[in-house]
Amino acid sequence: MKVLLATYNPAKLKDYLKVLSAKGIEAETLEDLKINDKADETKATYEENAREKALFYYRLSKIPTIAEDGGFNIDYLNGEPGVKSRRWLGHEASDEELIEYLREKIKEIPKEQRTARLTTVLCLVKSESEIYTVKNSIEGYLTEEYNPNYPKGLPFRALFIEKTFDKYLMDLTEEEYNQVNHRRKNIEGLMKYF
Repeated sequence: MKVLLATYNPAKLKDYLKVLSAKGIEAETLEDLKINDKADETKATYEENAREKALFYYRLSKIPTIAEDGGFNIDYLNGEPGVKSRRWLGHEASDEELIEYLREKIKEIPKEQRTARLTTVLCLVKSESEIYTVKNSIEGYLTEEYNPNYPKGLPFRALFIEKTFDKYLMDLTEEEYNQVNHRRKNIEGLMKYF
Protein backbone atom coordinates (compact mmCIF):
# COMPACT_ATOMS: atom_id res chain seq x y z
CA MET A 1 0.00 0.00 0.00
CA LYS A 2 1.24 3.48 -0.88
CA VAL A 3 0.55 6.31 1.56
CA LEU A 4 1.07 10.05 1.66
CA LEU A 5 3.17 11.17 4.60
CA ALA A 6 1.72 14.62 5.20
CA THR A 7 4.36 16.70 6.97
CA TYR A 8 6.78 19.41 5.91
CA ASN A 9 8.96 18.93 9.01
CA PRO A 10 12.30 17.42 7.86
CA ALA A 11 13.05 15.69 11.18
CA LYS A 12 9.60 14.06 11.30
CA LEU A 13 9.87 13.03 7.64
CA LYS A 14 13.19 11.33 8.27
CA ASP A 15 11.87 9.50 11.33
CA TYR A 16 8.66 8.31 9.67
CA LEU A 17 10.21 7.39 6.32
CA LYS A 18 12.72 5.16 8.09
CA VAL A 19 9.99 3.39 10.10
CA LEU A 20 7.62 3.02 7.13
CA SER A 21 10.39 1.67 4.91
CA ALA A 22 11.29 -0.93 7.56
CA LYS A 23 7.62 -2.02 7.54
CA GLY A 24 7.60 -2.32 3.75
CA ILE A 25 5.26 0.62 3.22
CA GLU A 26 5.96 2.95 0.31
CA ALA A 27 5.47 6.60 1.25
CA GLU A 28 5.07 9.68 -0.88
CA THR A 29 5.78 13.10 0.59
CA LEU A 30 3.98 16.39 0.04
CA GLU A 31 7.04 17.51 -1.92
CA ASP A 32 6.87 14.40 -4.12
CA LEU A 33 3.26 15.27 -5.00
CA LYS A 34 4.03 18.99 -5.36
CA ILE A 35 1.50 19.88 -2.66
CA ASN A 36 2.26 23.25 -1.11
CA ASP A 37 -1.02 23.89 0.71
CA LYS A 38 -0.92 24.06 4.49
CA ALA A 39 -3.62 22.57 6.68
CA ASP A 40 -4.97 24.65 9.54
CA GLU A 41 -4.08 23.56 13.07
CA THR A 42 -6.73 25.37 15.06
CA LYS A 43 -8.30 22.55 17.07
CA ALA A 44 -8.04 22.04 20.83
CA THR A 45 -6.51 18.54 20.84
CA TYR A 46 -3.75 16.62 19.08
CA GLU A 47 -6.35 14.09 17.91
CA GLU A 48 -8.54 16.72 16.25
CA ASN A 49 -5.59 18.45 14.58
CA ALA A 50 -4.13 15.17 13.27
CA ARG A 51 -7.52 14.17 11.87
CA GLU A 52 -8.07 17.55 10.21
CA LYS A 53 -4.60 17.48 8.63
CA ALA A 54 -4.94 13.91 7.39
CA LEU A 55 -8.37 14.63 5.86
CA PHE A 56 -7.14 17.86 4.28
CA TYR A 57 -4.22 16.16 2.52
CA TYR A 58 -6.24 13.04 1.68
CA ARG A 59 -8.74 15.23 -0.16
CA LEU A 60 -5.91 16.90 -2.11
CA SER A 61 -4.00 13.71 -2.93
CA LYS A 62 -6.77 11.09 -3.22
CA ILE A 63 -4.46 8.46 -1.69
CA PRO A 64 -4.38 7.07 1.87
CA THR A 65 -2.79 9.73 4.04
CA ILE A 66 -1.09 9.81 7.40
CA ALA A 67 -0.62 13.02 9.33
CA GLU A 68 0.39 13.74 12.88
CA ASP A 69 -0.10 16.38 15.46
CA GLY A 70 1.92 16.47 18.58
CA GLY A 71 3.74 18.61 20.99
CA PHE A 72 5.51 19.01 24.25
CA ASN A 73 3.71 18.77 27.58
CA ILE A 74 5.25 20.12 30.79
CA ASP A 75 3.43 18.87 33.89
CA TYR A 76 4.32 21.83 36.11
CA LEU A 77 2.84 24.19 33.49
CA ASN A 78 -0.46 22.24 33.31
CA GLY A 79 0.54 20.56 30.05
CA GLU A 80 1.83 23.67 28.27
CA PRO A 81 2.73 24.28 25.52
CA GLY A 82 0.66 21.30 24.27
CA VAL A 83 -1.13 21.80 20.95
CA LYS A 84 0.38 25.26 20.73
CA SER A 85 3.97 23.95 20.93
CA ARG A 86 5.18 25.65 17.76
CA ARG A 87 2.99 28.71 18.48
CA TRP A 88 3.76 28.89 22.22
CA LEU A 89 4.96 32.48 21.89
CA GLY A 90 1.81 33.61 20.10
CA HIS A 91 3.30 33.22 16.63
CA GLU A 92 4.98 30.50 14.53
CA ALA A 93 8.23 30.54 16.50
CA SER A 94 11.66 29.43 15.29
CA ASP A 95 13.57 26.61 16.99
CA GLU A 96 15.89 29.18 18.56
CA GLU A 97 13.03 31.28 19.97
CA LEU A 98 11.37 28.24 21.51
CA ILE A 99 14.59 26.97 23.06
CA GLU A 100 15.35 30.38 24.56
CA TYR A 101 11.83 30.71 25.96
CA LEU A 102 11.92 27.19 27.42
CA ARG A 103 15.31 27.86 29.04
CA GLU A 104 13.77 30.79 30.92
CA LYS A 105 10.69 28.76 31.90
CA ILE A 106 12.80 25.89 33.28
CA LYS A 107 14.37 28.25 35.82
CA GLU A 108 10.91 28.78 37.36
CA ILE A 109 10.27 25.05 37.83
CA PRO A 110 11.58 23.24 40.94
CA LYS A 111 14.11 20.56 39.91
CA GLU A 112 12.02 17.68 41.28
CA GLN A 113 8.94 18.83 39.30
CA ARG A 114 10.40 19.05 35.79
CA THR A 115 8.59 16.03 34.30
CA ALA A 116 7.54 16.38 30.67
CA ARG A 117 6.69 14.33 27.62
CA LEU A 118 6.75 14.44 23.84
CA THR A 119 3.38 13.30 22.52
CA THR A 120 2.24 12.51 19.00
CA VAL A 121 -1.08 11.44 17.56
CA LEU A 122 -0.95 9.84 14.14
CA CYS A 123 -4.04 9.69 11.96
CA LEU A 124 -4.54 7.48 8.92
CA VAL A 125 -7.29 8.40 6.45
CA LYS A 126 -8.01 5.62 3.94
CA SER A 127 -11.36 7.10 2.91
CA GLU A 128 -13.86 9.63 4.24
CA SER A 129 -15.30 6.88 6.44
CA GLU A 130 -12.09 4.96 7.31
CA ILE A 131 -10.21 7.16 9.78
CA TYR A 132 -7.93 5.75 12.48
CA THR A 133 -5.80 7.42 15.16
CA VAL A 134 -3.15 6.27 17.63
CA LYS A 135 -1.33 8.19 20.35
CA ASN A 136 2.04 7.61 22.05
CA SER A 137 4.45 9.61 24.18
CA ILE A 138 8.08 9.67 25.26
CA GLU A 139 8.35 10.39 28.98
CA GLY A 140 11.20 12.36 30.48
CA TYR A 141 12.20 15.54 32.25
CA LEU A 142 13.56 18.99 31.53
CA THR A 143 17.21 19.88 31.94
CA GLU A 144 18.96 23.25 32.01
CA GLU A 145 21.88 21.74 30.08
CA TYR A 146 21.37 22.75 26.45
CA ASN A 147 22.24 20.14 23.82
CA PRO A 148 22.92 21.86 20.46
CA ASN A 149 22.72 18.55 18.56
CA TYR A 150 18.91 18.43 18.53
CA PRO A 151 17.30 17.65 15.14
CA LYS A 152 16.23 20.86 13.40
CA GLY A 153 12.46 21.19 13.66
CA LEU A 154 12.32 19.43 17.06
CA PRO A 155 13.63 22.15 19.40
CA PHE A 156 12.29 20.82 22.71
CA ARG A 157 14.69 17.87 22.45
CA ALA A 158 17.54 20.30 23.17
CA LEU A 159 16.43 20.49 26.83
CA PHE A 160 14.72 17.11 27.33
CA ILE A 161 16.11 13.92 28.88
CA GLU A 162 14.33 10.64 28.14
CA LYS A 163 13.65 8.82 31.42
CA THR A 164 14.21 5.13 30.54
CA PHE A 165 17.83 5.60 29.49
CA ASP A 166 18.39 8.96 31.21
CA LYS A 167 19.83 10.51 28.05
CA TYR A 168 18.98 13.11 25.44
CA LEU A 169 17.09 11.43 22.60
CA MET A 170 19.94 12.37 20.25
CA ASP A 171 22.38 10.41 22.44
CA LEU A 172 20.41 7.16 22.40
CA THR A 173 21.74 4.28 20.35
CA GLU A 174 19.51 3.22 17.47
CA GLU A 175 18.38 0.20 19.49
CA GLU A 176 17.54 2.38 22.53
CA TYR A 177 15.70 4.93 20.40
CA ASN A 178 13.64 2.18 18.74
CA GLN A 179 12.44 1.12 22.19
CA VAL A 180 11.07 4.56 23.07
CA ASN A 181 10.30 6.10 19.65
CA HIS A 182 6.68 7.27 19.82
CA ARG A 183 6.48 7.63 16.04
CA ARG A 184 7.51 4.00 15.52
CA LYS A 185 4.90 2.95 18.11
CA ASN A 186 2.26 4.99 16.27
CA ILE A 187 3.05 3.31 12.93
CA GLU A 188 2.93 -0.10 14.62
CA GLY A 189 -0.44 0.83 16.11
CA LEU A 190 -1.79 1.63 12.64
CA MET A 191 -0.29 -1.39 10.84
CA LYS A 192 -3.48 -3.45 11.11
CA TYR A 193 -5.28 -0.76 9.07
CA PHE A 194 -2.79 -0.58 6.19
